[in-house]
Amino acid sequence: MMKHIGLGAGSGMIAGALVGLCEAMYILGGASTGEYGALLYATILYGILGLCGGMGIGGGLWVLSLLKLKLADDRIFALGFLGIFCGLGLVITRYVVNKVVYLEQGVPTNGMLVILAVYGGLGLIGLWLGRIMLTQTPFKILQTVRGSVAAYGGLVLLTAVFSFSPEGSSRAGELAPERDQSEALMKRSNMLLIMVDTLRADHLGIYGFPEPISPVMDDMAADGVVFERAYASSSWTRPSTASLFTSMAPSGHTADVKVAMLPDDVTTIAELLQDQGYITAGLPNNINVTRSFNFHQGFDYFEYQAPEYIAGATESSSQLSMYNVVRKLRDRLTGGKKRVEDYYQPADVVLGNAKEFITANKDRRWFNFVHLMEPHDPYFERPFTGEGVGRAEMEFPPPELEGAIRKAYQQEITWMDTEIGKFLDWLKSEGLYDNTTIILTSDHGEEFLEHGGWWHGTTLYDEQLHVPLIVKLPNSKWAGTRVPWQVRQLDAPATMAVLGGSVVPMEWQGDDLFEEDFQDTLAVLNGTAKNTVDSADDASASTEEGAASGIDEAPPLPTRAELIDHRERVVLSEENFEGNVLSSVRADGFKYIRANTSCFDQAKNEQERNRCSPRGLQPEELYNVAADPGEQDNLAGKSGKVQADLSAMLRAELTAAMSVKVESQTAEISADDCERMRALGYIDGDCDELTGGGPVSTGASPDGN
Repeated sequence: MMKHIGLGAGSGMIAGALVGLCEAMYILGGASTGEYGALLYATILYGILGLCGGMGIGGGLWVLSLLKLKLADDRIFALGFLGIFCGLGLVITRYVVNKVVYLEQGVPTNGMLVILAVYGGLGLIGLWLGRIMLTQTPFKILQTVRGSVAAYGGLVLLTAVFSFSPEGSSRAGELAPERDQSEALMKRSNMLLIMVDTLRADHLGIYGFPEPISPVMDDMAADGVVFERAYASSSWTRPSTASLFTSMAPSGHTADVKVAMLPDDVTTIAELLQDQGYITAGLPNNINVTRSFNFHQGFDYFEYQAPEYIAGATESSSQLSMYNVVRKLRDRLTGGKKRVEDYYQPADVVLGNAKEFITANKDRRWFNFVHLMEPHDPYFERPFTGEGVGRAEMEFPPPELEGAIRKAYQQEITWMDTEIGKFLDWLKSEGLYDNTTIILTSDHGEEFLEHGGWWHGTTLYDEQLHVPLIVKLPNSKWAGTRVPWQVRQLDAPATMAVLGGSVVPMEWQGDDLFEEDFQDTLAVLNGTAKNTVDSADDASASTEEGAASGIDEAPPLPTRAELIDHRERVVLSEENFEGNVLSSVRADGFKYIRANTSCFDQAKNEQERNRCSPRGLQPEELYNVAADPGEQDNLAGKSGKVQADLSAMLRAELTAAMSVKVESQTAEISADDCERMRALGYIDGDCDELTGGGPVSTGASPDGN
């Protein structure tokens, strides 16, 4: 018995380690994590799992021996090795194929048959080769406990050498790199971009929220310019943040589905400012915008504010499939109580890291991207009790919980707001506040049953697209100004580029928020400019007076409404998430939305049409957002000319976005990346394929729209 179990354990340990190494190399080959801890972690973790599984196989073979089925030592070793290697490898291969090839739609029967055939063939070849190899020196030594342990120890030693490479130790970059900064640059301001994940504009006092839950951000607006109508390019983190970095619509930057990376060929705001001489730092706090998806471009220092890892794991090793099993075991041992650090780093930690970077570069010009996560689910009780609610465990909360969940969301905003206040006070105490441009915005909002759903990422209604945009300029220029015209989130990077002395790239679609005539327009709106009028009637009267005085043609005088209309920017938004493939255009007081176009066009009956939109959206929706800001009265089919005009405008905007499209890149999403995205609500379903879970729902639709 002991011989069978020993041979099974040794073979399983080696097989598990090799499977883990294959997955680790796959992860490291497709991501830019900058360190190689996954190699050692996989060798140890998967080796232990293989050891346990191999002992089981060995025990099973011993039972067979009692039934007079005698097997030679080489056969026992080969069966143990192949049982673990093919079994574990098959599960992981199915996981990867589901992610990369089928975009989480589930591997179809024919695809699964191909995978089974491949591993069946490997098993047969392995049995044949094993018979030959294991009877030859030096492979005979593997059929002893000492030999198996020695071979496994060699793998551990080898991976340890690569795991602790110098490159891995400096993967975050340089906190304070040496860089010459010109006299012209030193006359410009520092740049601080604060992106608050999932913050709705209408939940801040400056945007009309009736309760004082955000006093710091409201006071910050008194020092800056508030853009009352700013809209995001998407309603989930990766494409929206990519637009904030690149000033391109999702169809342009192509980082719009769960397996997509930010392509190398885009130009980011960090790259532009770095070229100007700025020291750049990024503190991402959500797995969707880390090195794993190539968002570190242009940053001298880029450190993922990662959840707390288990047992010495690193960013790369935490992406291994079996790390998720370790995480679940930890959760069971802690009684299911939630910890903020299991999902993201809290605001005080992130802002503390921002202080470290700013202090290291205090006498130079810097750009710092700070990512805060408190308004993103799970929402924790405040004061903190370990209790919280999130999308992962409650995708469709009952309607009676709407008030409690919304209140928890508001409490998270207040807690974060307090930490922002401490940070701004610190900037002032260090003498840095006045000469720092601060842009505060969000990647998207959140839904609380406004359209019958929860969370974000599945619609393009305003509760998910209307984001705060506050710009505090150096020395609080234009302090207290409120801008009434419509702007886009992707105008923010173009504004930073201009303020930093850069030339806006041709492929960027955003515009400077403070164009040359900004001050003149404000004067007109405030009624302080000469030769301005407040209404069309005043304009007509003024023209008649000019004619009566002998002037052939009086110059046309713009009304307030005309000025606002002139400054309005067409907003294109796009979504490709959980099978909801959407695009919208907002212009002239209307919003037009199209959903899963190809699927609806190809549907042959009502049953097929119902499957086209998982969220139950109509193929076309039209809203008069000026008169119906809640988007409750769908005018599609009732306003032909407006609908036709906006449909044509949407096509034109998408064409323009795709005319500057860069080649898309695909990320290799690990099981733990999937689990983190699931925990934050970006994946619906069980990521743990190793425990027999079903397929994970996708962020892309098979119709490709």
